[in-house]
Amino acid sequence: MTGYGDLADKLNTRRSNPQPAHADGPAPQISAAEVYEHVKLLVGREVDKANVELRKRQLATIERVFLPSYRGKLCLTYGSELFCTVALDETKKQISAAITGPPHGSEIARKDFTLGGDFSPEKASIEIVSGLLEGAFS
Repeated sequence: MTGYGDLADKLNTRRSNPQPAHADGPAPQISAAEVYEHVKLLVGREVDKANVELRKRQLATIERVFLPSYRGKLCLTYGSELFCTVALDETKKQISAAITGPPHGSEIARKDFTLGGDFSPEKASIEIVSGLLEGAFS
């Protein structure tokens, strides 16, 4: 997994040269909503870590967005171009992360994390934050 310092350096290079943890899955008795809340908490921690590295390089930081129309979803933005929504679909037992961006605010990347099995909230939170900075999910 790429470190946030490396991603921030990559973003800093782009700005200078413009061009077009793993843990056991949740126990079965834990609800999907509780897992989602845990992922949101971990994403917040990852955002804090990433922002430290971004500030060191004088780059824009990741911000949390609180929009009434996205109630119940985690919304993050990087700069004024990339917007990421993280939502829980309880019927499918999955957390979906979607990144929208230029040129018309259309979806440019999506990743679905199915709960259970080898799902790791820590790994999912790192992938969400890294994906937002890169504008794509690996």
